[in-house]
Amino acid sequence: MTDPRSDAGQPDPDRPSWAGMAPMNHVQQQGSGLSETYWRAEQAALERRSGQRWGLPAAALVLGLNLVGFLMLGLVVTSDASAVFVVGIMIPSLLATGLAVAISMTRGNGPVVDFGLPRSTPEFLGHLRSGLAWGGVAVVGGLLLALILLSGIELDDPMPLGNVTDFAVGWKIALAVWIWLGAPICEEVMFRGMLWGALEKRTRPMPMAWLGNRWVVLAITAVLFAIWHREWWRFVVLLWGGFAIGIARMRSGSIVASTTAHSVNNTLPALVILLA
Repeated sequence: MTDPRSDAGQPDPDRPSWAGMAPMNHVQQQGSGLSETYWRAEQAALERRSGQRWGLPAAALVLGLNLVGFLMLGLVVTSDASAVFVVGIMIPSLLATGLAVAISMTRGNGPVVDFGLPRSTPEFLGHLRSGLAWGGVAVVGGLLLALILLSGIELDDPMPLGNVTDFAVGWKIALAVWIWLGAPICEEVMFRGMLWGALEKRTRPMPMAWLGNRWVVLAITAVLFAIWHREWWRFVVLLWGGFAIGIARMRSGSIVASTTAHSVNNTLPALVILLA
């Protein structure tokens, strides 16, 4: 690969603002202390940029649809029936994910490039390993933080999804599978697919190009991810999880890694639902 700087030694404005580091070749990689996975993620970001004709407005539209959907369902759906509850919490995320995929297909490079989907078995396995590792980090850190928080606060509000004990077994299974697989897929398309890609696109000489810095992208997506869940006593836990999941995305360049990490992080909540 070539040096991310131009021939004149100046940063190339056509590359992400965070890409002007070491040349992308094997010798330089060894000296930089950064893995080949990291460099593949940077190369994937460069590949996305040329055909990506969507940005922050599109990401805001996707997240807005998800938020409005949940607010509307909260007003419209008043039944505690298991079928209504389970299907109801799926609809907003599925609609937002469908919109994100449609935007990528019509205004971008398609989901494979825009969301970093693997194109080979070795690449998929690499993303899977990264996701499992960072998902483990999210779980261990989240458990420790939850224990610390619960030792110092009293919860007056009922726990989220606390009425599932009365659900039929089939709907418990459906809800557990959604929490374990469905929600991670949808949320990663929204946060680490659309929002991440929109921020990553901000490069020099664009206004506010600092938003494209990979650490800024990681921080923004993690904070919004934690806020989005609206579980304030768990904010620190969700923030930790958001950073761990985001690092899987940052290091791999793929939402497959972050979805895997997210799914690992959701395994315990899914089991709690299943066994409730």
